[in-house]
Amino acid sequence: MIFTHRSPHRSARFLPLYIFLVIFLCGCQGARVEARQTLNKLPSLDQALEMSVTRYSSDNPSTVTSQSDVALEVKRNYDLILARREQLEISKEVKGHFEKAVTQAEKKFAEGEENISQSAITKLKLGLAGTLNDISQFNSDIALAQLHLEKYLGVRWAQGVDISGPKFQPANFPHKTVDEFLTSNSSGSKTHKESSLFNLREAIIAVNKAREQLTLAGKNRKMTRALLVTEAANYDFGIGDEADLFEALIIYTRVLVGYYEAIHTFNVAVGRFHSLYHAK
Repeated sequence: MIFTHRSPHRSARFLPLYIFLVIFLCGCQGARVEARQTLNKLPSLDQALEMSVTRYSSDNPSTVTSQSDVALEVKRNYDLILARREQLEISKEVKGHFEKAVTQAEKKFAEGEENISQSAITKLKLGLAGTLNDISQFNSDIALAQLHLEKYLGVRWAQGVDISGPKFQPANFPHKTVDEFLTSNSSGSKTHKESSLFNLREAIIAVNKAREQLTLAGKNRKMTRALLVTEAANYDFGIGDEADLFEALIIYTRVLVGYYEAIHTFNVAVGRFHSLYHAK
């Protein structure tokens, strides 16, 4: 009787300790699952895709419908970071030109030069404000794309992560028709339903459109750069005016930012085509 009386009492004494240990061990296990690698620099695209495959493997199921969907999102956000990085550099360069032009114009106006007006100074300030807005937008887009990649790669970014490494360039996709792609592809024997072929044909139309726009943007880029260099030099030497410099800076921004946007659009179109092709 003494034994049976004390056993529940002793068990009750150790019950809170038991509950604490269970909660602690479960918490530790959860911490191990949620632990993420911290990256100090942007990996290559191949490395990023490999990370996503590991994270969304069959042993680690996700809410995303397929690996091809994950790969497309990784490519889209990865390319967006690179596009915004280049556009950010362009905007910072233009910002410097606008700031210098505003300072010089205000100095000329204060000295009473007849060739400078308050209206010209206002236009330069508005151009600077627009550029500052672009910089804010590009930084925000980069931060958002990094956040999305954290989810798809299962990583965390270090403070001030280095994104300067990977080169931003158009995807290698010379094909202009679905038949041309299937013929040249090593797995071209893969069969597709009529609905799948329709989706591929629709996707390659978008690819061809993006390619044409990219080609045109590439041709305009060199001419625009030369225009800006000429107008900036003329203004510095006092033989150019604010209106010409303002126009050159606006054109330069539109064309160069548009060029990198065209690369991103083309790469996303190619990525979507590949995603449809590999979809089951």
